[in-house]
Amino acid sequence: MIMQKKSYRFELLFMLGFLFTLVAAFGTFFLGFKMGITQAEAKYAHLTNLPGFETTASYEQQDLVAYYYVVFQPYEQFKHEYFGLVDQLRSSDSRVKSIGIMKDIRNASRKQYEQIQAQTITVSSPLLQDAQSDVLKSLKLFDESTSRIEIGSKNGAQLAKLLAEDEFTNNAEQYGLKAQQKYYTSMMKWAAKSNKSIPSDVVFKENTSIKEWAAYPLAVKNKIVSDLMVSSNLYVSYLPQDMTAKIDQMIDSGKAGSMKLNSVNSIVNVLMDTEAVQGKEFLKWKSAYYATEFLPEVPFFSEQ
Repeated sequence: MIMQKKSYRFELLFMLGFLFTLVAAFGTFFLGFKMGITQAEAKYAHLTNLPGFETTASYEQQDLVAYYYVVFQPYEQFKHEYFGLVDQLRSSDSRVKSIGIMKDIRNASRKQYEQIQAQTITVSSPLLQDAQSDVLKSLKLFDESTSRIEIGSKNGAQLAKLLAEDEFTNNAEQYGLKAQQKYYTSMMKWAAKSNKSIPSDVVFKENTSIKEWAAYPLAVKNKIVSDLMVSSNLYVSYLPQDMTAKIDQMIDSGKAGSMKLNSVNSIVNVLMDTEAVQGKEFLKWKSAYYATEFLPEVPFFSEQ
């Protein structure tokens, strides 16, 4: 009987000890999980500005120009370097060269990140603040995508494919496109303040007809194209106004009609499939189509 009591007592103590260990393990897990989330949030906290509010003073021309010089242009410089380096990577047959190219991409993203992160965007233009945050996230993700790909014995073409398909790279491109969209939305809001016939917001419909498109001012067309570039993940070297100009040229020349393209979306799909849009397309057709358009004094609307 005494032995049986001792056995029960031992089993009870064992069970209590097991339960205590289990509770402690769960507690440790959730504490670690919470700390991991906190650390992750802290890591990216500096990429998000304090929220601003739109007022009548929002999206002034000086805000658009300042954003161009301190955020947009440096990011475009990174994109130019990135596309060039990826082209080099595709044709690389040297492991040493491929490692160097991956390192160059990482260094380029870090350089522009440091430059853009040091800039302050006015709180009176919250879309521009958000766009800066998206650019920083994009550059950070490009950095991390090149850091996490294992090179091993892979050739340049294989590495370029892995980089293009990497989830971090895809998210980096999306953040870059969202930043661009917010910048072009800001320019449309600027135009709307000066011209009451221009809407401060517009929602693009996939079945938008050529007739509807023709009635839009340039600021609205550019914003719509920036929307399309986000939804199509069209991360390219040319800008929304270049696509806009090519759409207008296809309509004006009668090519869209002869190809029986009745909606803007169908024209864009053809342009994407044929890679028909080039950089500075807008400047090529500016005098023909946009001489009377009201444009902010942002350099890419006038630089040759």
